[in-house]
Amino acid sequence: MLLLIFSLSPLLFIQAHAASPVTAFLTGASFPVSLRFAPDGRIFYTEKDTGSIRIIQPNGTLLPTAFATVSPIFTDGEAGLLGIALDPAFSSNNYVYVYYTYRDSQNYTHGHILRYTAIGNIGTSPRDIFDVTSSAPGTIYHNGGYIKFGPDGKLYAQVGEFHQDQQAQNQTSMTGKILRMNPDGSVPSDNPIAGSLDYAWGIRNAFGFDFDPSNGRLISTMAGPSSDDKILIIVKGGNYGWPTCLGICNDPRFVNPIVDFNPVVTPTGIATVAPNTYIFGEYNTGSLVQLQLNPAGSVLSMTQLYTAPSGVIAVELGPNNRLYFTTSDSIYTYNLPATPPSNPSDLVPTTVVVVVIIAVAIALAYAVLQYRRKRLPTEQTGNANS
Repeated sequence: MLLLIFSLSPLLFIQAHAASPVTAFLTGASFPVSLRFAPDGRIFYTEKDTGSIRIIQPNGTLLPTAFATVSPIFTDGEAGLLGIALDPAFSSNNYVYVYYTYRDSQNYTHGHILRYTAIGNIGTSPRDIFDVTSSAPGTIYHNGGYIKFGPDGKLYAQVGEFHQDQQAQNQTSMTGKILRMNPDGSVPSDNPIAGSLDYAWGIRNAFGFDFDPSNGRLISTMAGPSSDDKILIIVKGGNYGWPTCLGICNDPRFVNPIVDFNPVVTPTGIATVAPNTYIFGEYNTGSLVQLQLNPAGSVLSMTQLYTAPSGVIAVELGPNNRLYFTTSDSIYTYNLPATPPSNPSDLVPTTVVVVVIIAVAIALAYAVLQYRRKRLPTEQTGNANS
């Protein structure tokens, strides 16, 4: 019985004291909203409100001097220095792209992509690549701003509708869209609309997307108003319904989401971590959630992995099979493969089983002891008569 108890106790100890897969990588940061990994091990990230692009060295040290600082910049509400991308040929051309917002003299908000050339750890030779203007003055929300190069070498950008709903369905506008452009900002010849950067439309506001190299899938988050946050599979020329359709459209004009959240969680960054497997962040809850799809794009499961101290913003797959995610003041790493962490409720089934086994063992030991006590007088009597 003692051997049984001792053999089972390590199981409880391991479950109760399993090491967390999450490590605080950089604390005391100033609203890091987007990050990218250079081939030489450096990490570039953007600070939303300061307009600074920062570099973390391969040894994990934050350089005290910014790579560059964008100015002028507009940072009210959701505006600011919002996205960063490194050119696919960064090792040879050293191009760094950032998306930020600014205000013009008429108070219109602009989304702008600027390209720097890195000379060591300093950004030089800024060049204008792209500019989009809000359809109304005074806007501070729904700026989009996430940018990333696709496997086709094109630069993709999310642009919100600047809180002007109908612009998401207006194909003469670049707001409320996912855009696709050549690295110099020109229109690719194979875009869905000739002469237009629009790649997909009907987008309200979004904070992240990623490409699945196993199947070419482009997966994106989209924030709803007071209902119907979404996760979308973006297809060339797809219309995602906003503002004509809020939730599941069931309308052949629109592409339905693969996930529709009610109540809202504000999904933010999303990263492909394995074929058909994605991890996204939630700003409202601080959760990291793993989403598993089948090859056709239908949901197999969603599993909460971790809850951060505050809302999750960026989520990116980094080198060495580590996931990086940010909050308003920190950058964290999550060691993959992802598995849900143990919590007290997880221990209940194992604890019950162990208690039952121990109880049965004690009962058997008691029964054996009583049996031997009853047998002992009989054996003694038999010996005396022999």
